[in-house]
Amino acid sequence: MHNPEENPWKITSEKIIYDNPWINLTEYQVINPSGNPGIYGKVHYKNIAIGILPLDDELNTYLVGQFRFALGQYSWEMPEGGGIIGIDPLDSAKRELLEETGLKAQNWTEIQRLHLSNSVSDELSIIY
Repeated sequence: MHNPEENPWKITSEKIIYDNPWINLTEYQVINPSGNPGIYGKVHYKNIAIGILPLDDELNTYLVGQFRFALGQYSWEMPEGGGIIGIDPLDSAKRELLEETGLKAQNWTEIQRLHLSNSVSDELSIIY
């Protein structure tokens, strides 16, 4: 029986296709789990995605809106931003909430850790 923790993908070569201060894209030549050759692309994020769902005493929350280039549309969303790897993610969350909304929270709870778009990226997101 196959160990689910063992990686069934075999990398035969890799090449960085694109790199900037926030992300890079690597193309891998692989042997897939079925034993067939193929390619796989991975977007690597150089920061942690930090999201904050602020609640006030009446359980109201706050959203921020902006035009998102990648979507080509305006988006209403929870306050969010990038946290530098190696810095406490909670400190990044506090900074992002203040920058995006002007708010400061008294109590913080980590709600969830997610890997977003995990079929093509290694982005880690932490929601408070």
